[in-house]
Amino acid sequence: MKNRKYPRLKHHNYRANGAYFITLVCYRRAPLFGQFIAAEFCLTSIGDYVIKTWRALPQRDTSIILDAFVLMPNHLHGIIWLNESAQRTLLNIVNWFKAEITRETGVKVWQRSFYDRVIRDERELLAFRKYIENNPKQWEWDRLYVNG
Repeated sequence: MKNRKYPRLKHHNYRANGAYFITLVCYRRAPLFGQFIAAEFCLTSIGDYVIKTWRALPQRDTSIILDAFVLMPNHLHGIIWLNESAQRTLLNIVNWFKAEITRETGVKVWQRSFYDRVIRDERELLAFRKYIENNPKQWEWDRLYVNG
């Protein structure tokens, strides 16, 4: 059996004040959140719930500030800021979010774990915002693209 590499930075405090770019992917990359029809993204009920739950994260935890995000047919990209009062780690927050979606929908929605990047400076922040903004335009060339 292949050993899984731990996807987090070894010595980083994921409760630390700062910005994080994250990607959450659907189980088996299934297009559970919607589909593009004539360049417009049409949400499923699961996709609608994902957006509502994502936007409500700051009400659940006041140390969270949401920045840019995009929901695609089978994944979500977002930037989360944690302020100095953070009581939960990024991992705790993402795990709660994923569990809430699964609990509410009764569907195995997510792949195991998630991708993250600690945003180190303003240049990276702007690059990730641009990536999020352009993601829908680049969907057919995305490595997570599935037709259907």
